[in-house]
Amino acid sequence: MPQSRIETVGQIYFKRFKCYPPQLASRLNPDTKVIWVIPCYDEPDIVATLRSLATNQSPQFPVEILIIINSSSSECSEVLHQNRKSEQQINYWIEREQPSFLACQIIHIGDLPPKHAGVGLARKIGMDEALRRFISIGYDGLIMNLDADCVVSTNYLQTVEQDWLVHNPSVVTAYFEHDLSQIEHTELQQGIIYYELFLRYYISGLRYAGFPHAFHTVGSCMGCQASTYALSGGMNRRKAGEDFYFLHKVAPLGNLTQVTAATVYPSARTSNRVPFGTGKAQLDWLAQSSHHHSLYHPQSFEDLKTFTTQIHHWYQYDISDLDQLPQSVQSFLKSQEFGQVWNQLLTSTRSWSVFRQRFFAWWDGFRVLKYIHYTRDHFYPPVSAEEAGFRLLKKLRILKSDRSFTAKELLTQYRNLDKRNY
Repeated sequence: MPQSRIETVGQIYFKRFKCYPPQLASRLNPDTKVIWVIPCYDEPDIVATLRSLATNQSPQFPVEILIIINSSSSECSEVLHQNRKSEQQINYWIEREQPSFLACQIIHIGDLPPKHAGVGLARKIGMDEALRRFISIGYDGLIMNLDADCVVSTNYLQTVEQDWLVHNPSVVTAYFEHDLSQIEHTELQQGIIYYELFLRYYISGLRYAGFPHAFHTVGSCMGCQASTYALSGGMNRRKAGEDFYFLHKVAPLGNLTQVTAATVYPSARTSNRVPFGTGKAQLDWLAQSSHHHSLYHPQSFEDLKTFTTQIHHWYQYDISDLDQLPQSVQSFLKSQEFGQVWNQLLTSTRSWSVFRQRFFAWWDGFRVLKYIHYTRDHFYPPVSAEEAGFRLLKKLRILKSDRSFTAKELLTQYRNLDKRNY
């Protein structure tokens, strides 16, 4: 009997890349279409996440949840104690509350190398195991991520499954919101408003500029097809920013769907586990050192749009002198030796479609972020969140009124934009 595609690409992946050995002996239900991976490190209330999933409307097919309880070989006793407690709580929940459409599996690894231990490696262990599970049933299924401090809307499982069955996307991102009504601390609520506005403003700016890979990179909201995961080389081991690098690696490999009809609600808690992200932003806000009350200057996106939307006009022409571009773009591209890159792309491609693909492999999400930071530092200083958010919405023709808007009102507008998946 010939191998399925997922068996072939999966075997190649496990031969080429260093992975932890198989962790589960139990068999996967052959009807499973989606597997969720949940890293769990020093989490006091993962049962709330499981109950949120359990109270979902029942999906059409069974769902497997892989919970990766993890710690390093040099972990402190407090974390080890909480991880053991989490495992006991999960097992208790499985025995007494787990619904028939969910199958939770615990993978507890307590000896990760300190150099690499973190959320990236935990996701990798879980996603590698999910790949093995799909290989075992010969099905090229969807591997989704969630975090152990999130809850989800009651239609979440059904909506993700339905999107998968109908569209069969290579890459998936799910809509998210921080639930402001659940944040009792006034300062923390204000902090998360500015932080989420910062995230949505940036992505809306990229969309306005015509950047083709403009999507949120939130680890608890991302997933991909098992074969796409294998072909991309799998998850990285970064301790922070693993979601950004992973999504921008896999997005060019196929079609990306942004699921907007269901919602993931990440935690707005403070945390110092990683040097950036929601938890760190909240700590900075409380310390009055957060920069998210100001946003990138809208002109940065305007200049980016001039460059991005004209690429097809310059195709097959020498634009290495860059004279036709805004000064901010010219300066940044010169720092990136763009003339040499452009000429190499022209000489190595014979069609616009291939050229475009390779150009945006170079002009990727990380380089665009570097450009935005470059313009911030050398051309356009940040402006207040209220001013920047309002001006971009005016450019997008979302707002027509000239009245002032609060950060919370602007956030509502940007949330609505993301829901419409514009």
